[in-house]
Amino acid sequence: MASSIKGLDGGSIGASGSGSPIEQVRPGTAAGTSTAAPRSNADDVQITDSARRLASLAQAVRDTPEVDSQRVQSLQQAVESGHYAINPERIADGLLRFERLLGSGK
Repeated sequence: MASSIKGLDGGSIGASGSGSPIEQVRPGTAAGTSTAAPRSNADDVQITDSARRLASLAQAVRDTPEVDSQRVQSLQQAVESGHYAINPERIADGLLRFERLLGSGK
């Protein structure tokens, strides 16, 4: 069974004006013999606002310590002094909320 790949003969891949991202197959050029306009030494880079925000948020996460040592120290002191109060209702509510999230697939 023979298969043919459209465009291998150097002809048009899609009808012109079809909106296809590839309109025509052009023969390649040897390395160093570019027919394109010469490029400047500096490449231009366009960064979107959302990419800038994402980079800023990623940096903020990297700068945030993994452990809040002040919070850990205050909890250790409360436990050692016997002043740490456990609220079973709050724990149960949190567990139920978490279970609902798991069950809903969100």
